[in-house]
Amino acid sequence: MYTTVHLWQDSSKISRYLSNTLLDEIENTLSKWESVLLYLNKRGAYNSLICQDCQYLFECQNCDTSQSVHHNPNHLLCHLCTNRVNMPLKCPKCAGVKLMSIGVWTQQIEEALGKYFVGKNIYRFDSDSMRNISSKKNALNDLDQADIIIGTKMITTWFDFEKIGCIGVILVEQELGSPNYDATERAYSNLKQLIGRWNRKSQETTIILQSFIPKNEMIRSLVESNFKDFLMQTLTERKLFSYPPFGEVVKLEYRHPDAEKALTYIKKLAHTLREYNKDNSYIIIPWTSTFKKNNSYHVACLIKWKNTRLLLWNIKSQILHEVKLSVIFS
Repeated sequence: MYTTVHLWQDSSKISRYLSNTLLDEIENTLSKWESVLLYLNKRGAYNSLICQDCQYLFECQNCDTSQSVHHNPNHLLCHLCTNRVNMPLKCPKCAGVKLMSIGVWTQQIEEALGKYFVGKNIYRFDSDSMRNISSKKNALNDLDQADIIIGTKMITTWFDFEKIGCIGVILVEQELGSPNYDATERAYSNLKQLIGRWNRKSQETTIILQSFIPKNEMIRSLVESNFKDFLMQTLTERKLFSYPPFGEVVKLEYRHPDAEKALTYIKKLAHTLREYNKDNSYIIIPWTSTFKKNNSYHVACLIKWKNTRLLLWNIKSQILHEVKLSVIFS
């Protein structure tokens, strides 16, 4: 098999997230009666902020993860530690003022392609389209009939496809927007798995990685198959921020049907932890962003240090008796 990897910054006929390079390759692939697979990090996304001059990706100073763009008022927010800063006017790296908010989701891509490739069978495969058992049962047949498949991570592991002539990764940097300290490693692993999967098939496939920041170290390492340098850079960053294996990260997550009660509880828990942290030897992040799942609101408090067992020991009664409180080691 032959795999071609492209980095992209060209203009577009229909959307800034669908380059002319990719659109031309899709047309070429469809003309050979082959299918196209377009991969996107998730069905919905927060926008990230980048500098168009030097390709700097705005990251949280506390967490080594990108901050998300929010409006009313305009600001950047870290969804891991809730660090919030006013919307910057210039790049801290090059002092450039050409700052761009980027972010896209599967439905937007589906709508844009539907207007451009009229008459083609476009199938969107994400958790929104897989809401019930019947839709999952029909998925295999729908995928077999599709000319263009738009999918999130689930599509990279669950299914095997035949006659895939082109794979396009939409907005690679969106992989880096996850509110997790290991977002970069997960992005590298996901994309490496996606590319490697078709390397094991005896068919010719063109792989196009689209990015506004092609000079990003993770992207360059992926394209150049330079795993060693990526590993060393990752370990350096983990050591700097006291992340595993140089430290421990524990998430204490509380869930409750009432959002205010969930937040109140986690605030009190963070206060209790601080009482046991007189020497400030532990890094305690009060709460991360609230999200709703299965009719319950989840709010979390993070503890980060070389050994978190002593602090957890002091609140063991709450951990053991509060069924709505989960302890998650990263």
